[in-house]
Amino acid sequence: MSRFAGALLLMLLPLSAVQAQSTPVSEAPAEQSNADASPPSAQASDSTTIRSVSELLARMAAHRRELNYQGTFTHQDTNGTDTFRLQHWVDDGTEYQRLYYLQGPEREAVLSKPLGCKATGELLIADRVEKLAGRYPELEKLYSFRVMGLERIAGRPATMLHIVPRDPFRFGYLFSIDRETGLVLKSILLDENQRPVEQFQFVELNTGLEASHFSNAREAQISHRVSAADVSGCHQGTGEEPSVWQLAWVPEGFAFSGQRQVRDDMQMLMYTDGLSTFSVFLDPVASELAIEARAQRGATNFYLGGVKLGSQLYQLTVVGEIPAAVAERVGQSLKPRQLSDAAGG
Repeated sequence: MSRFAGALLLMLLPLSAVQAQSTPVSEAPAEQSNADASPPSAQASDSTTIRSVSELLARMAAHRRELNYQGTFTHQDTNGTDTFRLQHWVDDGTEYQRLYYLQGPEREAVLSKPLGCKATGELLIADRVEKLAGRYPELEKLYSFRVMGLERIAGRPATMLHIVPRDPFRFGYLFSIDRETGLVLKSILLDENQRPVEQFQFVELNTGLEASHFSNAREAQISHRVSAADVSGCHQGTGEEPSVWQLAWVPEGFAFSGQRQVRDDMQMLMYTDGLSTFSVFLDPVASELAIEARAQRGATNFYLGGVKLGSQLYQLTVVGEIPAAVAERVGQSLKPRQLSDAAGG
């Protein structure tokens, strides 16, 4: 695995835990509780099911980043189970997230950024739930959505939403959404065979806290403080097609969503179908040999290979919560644009 892929695991996987658990929705009106609790019709076209899913997604997209809360959650993947303490609060226009490791050496990571800023980790992992409401009609062509009823998570009633892909090129999801606050209390990623490969779940949660509650938090022995500027700023990549590179194959529904200069000469190309996301990183190497490898961490698959632009060799890394075969096929399809179109070709 390249130096970048290793660093990516260390830096972004904790952010994925935060992101997956910090997706608020507005409180559901009391008169809608029975509709959400009812199992969906067996017919995908049933109007009641469609309405209940649409209403749930709309609520999930509201007031996403402004709730103050703290809780304990577990993260389980193919490497085992870890437990974390998470704090999220907003103070004077700045959003803070503190992730404290409850196992192993005493460690914490603190991310601060202006409200509305999306850092590299969030763009890579994608604000799944926030995007669902606006793209629900389009996503129905790629996924089947069903409200499955109620369950209790961390002592709180939650609405279950099951999302099943219609082809083998993407993963499925099972969300349990807190009915009071809209936080995602449990998130399960399901592979192409609908087997669980990664799960986050709150075991304790306190909400509605004042920002002052978080100011006296105890410092860990090892503390990593990250600002938006340290993770490539707040600006999303441009929506224009890549100027130099192109993919000869992507699964149906995936489209280019932007590119960024991550650091030095490293480029990041981002693709999404509106729910699932993968990124391609390109890092110039001085040697004549690029690493070819495959790796997996929970639901995140990595494919590493090499590609040339003229005489320059690049280490490419495909990263995404997509099947391993898809990540490899995407990586192997990357090529420079025609020399007449590519800048600097």
